[in-house]
Order: sequence, then structure tokens, then C-alpha cells
Amino acid sequence: MILLIEDRAKRQALFMQDTHIDLGLYSDILDNFIEKKYDTFVKDMLNDNFDFSPYDIIITHKSAYEDDNTLILDKLKTHCETNKKALVFFSGGVDENYYHNANYEFIITNSKVFYSRNLELFLQSYRENNHNLLMLIYGQRYKLNIALNIFESLSLFVERNRDQKTINYKKMIEVVDMYLLEDIQFDFKIEKDKFNKVAFENILELKKSLSNYIKKSIENE
Repeated sequence: MILLIEDRAKRQALFMQDTHIDLGLYSDILDNFIEKKYDTFVKDMLNDNFDFSPYDIIITHKSAYEDDNTLILDKLKTHCETNKKALVFFSGGVDENYYHNANYEFIITNSKVFYSRNLELFLQSYRENNHNLLMLIYGQRYKLNIALNIFESLSLFVERNRDQKTINYKKMIEVVDMYLLEDIQFDFKIEKDKFNKVAFENILELKKSLSNYIKKSIENE
């Protein structure tokens, strides 16, 4: 079950009107907490009385909860980390998508991205038990879109470091989202030495392998 918490019901309605999505059609898998349900949720959270047991994915407006914002968001993070549940924050003030899956899946995205057609795709896939949280950001072709984004950032990194024989892997992953490769089942071995250095040639091999992955993905569509 998915829990969606939204303090701005009119904003949600406008987004749904633009995308022609009827969230009511997904009431079997989605609890949409707006208006009175939102108010009750806030009270229950402040009193530590809310029952999270039905939900494996929690989605909330990042700027909700007024003066209790930090307190409630921290409680949500703690619950999801402790119980290995997925957590999504959306907000109009978010400029870039963020994703990590270290201890639990966590996404931060823009409200417009969240309330796009990707949401309906995700809900349909969840109902069919064939979902991936990254669909909320990248859509149906999430694997290809992730590969393209990584390839673009990797290409820029290669161009800026062509004069280097070895690369500091830690610096590379600051600009290239390597961890996302696991989510698209892309298998490539990065060979690091004891100083966390990677041969530049190994990076070029990764770039070539990723390019082939993208070409095959496009051909198979």
C-alpha cells in the first residue's frame, strides 16, 4: 500500500486536472491524505499514534507540516530507515532529482515531476507488482533514461580529465551517479587500487560499455 500526504489539496487537484489522472481509481493501493485526513495524520504523528503497518511506500510534500516540518520529516525518515520502507519527498522548490538506496530507497523530486504521467505509470505498475521507485522520476523507460543521464555526466567527466592517467574514484562519483547502475542491471567492474584510484583507460572502457548498453536498449524497444 502507498501513503500519499499532501497539504495543498487544490494544487494536487490542478496537477491531476492537467495530467487527466484520477487518483480515486487507485484507492485499492493508494491512501491519499488531503484536507481532513491530512490534519488527522499530523495529529497522529505528533502523538506517535499513526499506524504505518499497511504501507511500504510513503510519499509526502516536503514543505508540509508548518512549524512541525522538521520533526515530522525526521520521524518519517527514521521509520523508513528502521523498517526498510521507501520514502519520497516532493516540493516545488526542488531543482534536481535525488535518489539513494543505501539503507532504504529515498527520492527527492520536484512537484511537477511527481505529479506527472509518471505517477499513473508507477501506480499501475505497483498494482501489477512490477514497479520501480525510479519510474516516478524517469518514467516507463527509466532504465534507458538513467543510462543516458549517466552517460552524459560520464562523458563530461572524461573530457575534463583527459590529461589524467588515473582518476580519484571518490571525486568521480561526486558528479557521476554510479550507484544507479545497479538499479538498471548494468554490470561493469571498476578496478580500484588501494588508494581508491582508477585507471583512466578503465573509465573509457566503462563509457564504451555504457554506450553499447544504450544502443541495445534502443534497438530492443
